[in-house]
Amino acid sequence: MYGPPENVILYPEVMEPMSDRKTEPQGTAVSDTEEVTDAGVSLEELSQQLEAELKKVAPDDLAAARKQVDDLLEGDLKWADLMEWTPERLHETAKEGYRQYEAAKYAQAEVIFKGLTVLDPDNFYYHQMLAASFQQQQKYPEAIVEYSIAVDLNPEDITSFTNRGEVYFELKLWDLADVDFDRAVSLDPAGQDRWANRSRLLKKKVTAIRNVEQAGPATKETK
Repeated sequence: MYGPPENVILYPEVMEPMSDRKTEPQGTAVSDTEEVTDAGVSLEELSQQLEAELKKVAPDDLAAARKQVDDLLEGDLKWADLMEWTPERLHETAKEGYRQYEAAKYAQAEVIFKGLTVLDPDNFYYHQMLAASFQQQQKYPEAIVEYSIAVDLNPEDITSFTNRGEVYFELKLWDLADVDFDRAVSLDPAGQDRWANRSRLLKKKVTAIRNVEQAGPATKETK
């Protein structure tokens, strides 16, 4: 996460690169190391912060929050009720959205994060996760829109630049993909961010594809 809004607890980026799941041979993905945010806080520490915040909330309130998440997923929750949610309830709801996403329940995650973007439209992470939910369902235009909102809200959101670039990659829009990959790489000059490293890998693939495309006609002419 990069520069979270004041008093907002965020959760780990969980977008699994589409190419890893669909087209890449095993072993080509960037190796994972312990994830650390730009603020120097590990995701484990963020999780501990979240749990500490939630412990301040009464158990009955957390149970009510979970019930309202269920109502949201079932379409039984009124917008008037949503607009009265506390920050703690938003945190609990985002955590549930994360769980739904992690369980590959992308449509449910979409519903949750779509609601959260309405309640807190300036939280770039909600837009990032909504975009990721769209991307996993191959709703590419919607994913592009939400990733674009995320990077507008946070120009240092390496994850959204990389994932939007990958959507362009899937659509074979090489020029647009290159722009996003370059932006992600520029935000990580030390080469330590795994999402920026993902962009480096995909940019090499774009270059290789272009070389093949450019060599194709010349090869045919020489035959």
